[in-house]
Amino acid sequence: MNKMDREDYSQYLRVGLGLILLLILSLGYYWISDGTRLASAAEELSTERIHRGQDFYEEQCGACHGVEGEGGLGPALNDRQLLKNTLNDVFFSVIRSGVPNTQMPAWSVDFGGPLTDEDIRDVVAFMRAWEPEAVDLVVEETVPDPARGAVLFANTCAVCHGDNGLGGQEGIPVINDLERLNRLEDAWYRDVIANGRPSKGMPTWGTVFSPQQLDDLVALIGAWREGIQITPSFSATDLIDQAIFALQQEDANSASLHIDRALTVVAGAGVQEFENILGLLEAEDVAEAEAALISLREGWPPGDPASGAILYNTNCAVCHGQQGEGGVGTALIENSYVQEEDNSALVQFLLEGRPGTAMSAFEGRLTETELADLVAFLRLWQE
Repeated sequence: MNKMDREDYSQYLRVGLGLILLLILSLGYYWISDGTRLASAAEELSTERIHRGQDFYEEQCGACHGVEGEGGLGPALNDRQLLKNTLNDVFFSVIRSGVPNTQMPAWSVDFGGPLTDEDIRDVVAFMRAWEPEAVDLVVEETVPDPARGAVLFANTCAVCHGDNGLGGQEGIPVINDLERLNRLEDAWYRDVIANGRPSKGMPTWGTVFSPQQLDDLVALIGAWREGIQITPSFSATDLIDQAIFALQQEDANSASLHIDRALTVVAGAGVQEFENILGLLEAEDVAEAEAALISLREGWPPGDPASGAILYNTNCAVCHGQQGEGGVGTALIENSYVQEEDNSALVQFLLEGRPGTAMSAFEGRLTETELADLVAFLRLWQE
């Protein structure tokens, strides 16, 4: 028997196996503890994101949608079905770019808002945290309205498809075509609007428009199919705001488009104001046009004080005095209410009157243009 046969390595094997087992156990413990640590770190980061999102939400969103997402001026967001059926990317897109033709503005800094993309993701994370305890809210069903659809189409779709869908840019299909309308169903139009046709240049509007707005657009298309042409009911104040924004973005052509539309809905002194601004734009005096629009917005609606004086003597003097000195009604000379309110608020007050008092409503008796003239006359007594 040689020396090699007499050597016993079993103890070394046992030690080696023990060390390997110890290493495996150590690695397993590290893996388990590291996974717990990573999960804890991820949860901490998520919690921080939710807290940041809550701050942004309360500052920017709560006034319209409610502090707890219960709704108010804007729709409720803390709703089980809404949260279940809406992807984070959709929430992100709507917050980022807003919803055209609604009070929902674009919040992204890329569109003039105060929030970065990371801020918006924080807001979405905060909203998503409602989901486990969200309840089903009973939402009043709104009937699709082709009139709302007409305004939305004019503001977002007409740039490519033309006013009333009658054709615009070359190569873009004419939507308001009876043969085409009868060939394609409403469901097809809704899907195309929502999902777009990227290869043909048609954007994806489903991440921008609300489901109600999609329904309104389809209702408009349905009206066209029946031969009903709907004139968009524009708001002059909205069009002024849009024209100002366009000029601030150095887009004089869009500003001219908004002013042309305003001329279809205004009357009286406002017509000349808008025509003067169009003249400034045609002369490429953009700075003066923007200043005129801002001044017009602050004093909207404008009126003719000479016409207002006649209306005052006929409708108001018997209560408020020939010179506004007061009588049955309050004095209107240096009247604090007239001085503090803007023109649009005063016109609205005159339309509605003051129920339960001798101040009756003028709605149905005087037009808004006539009331604007009356307000212009009352302003003379405040100077």
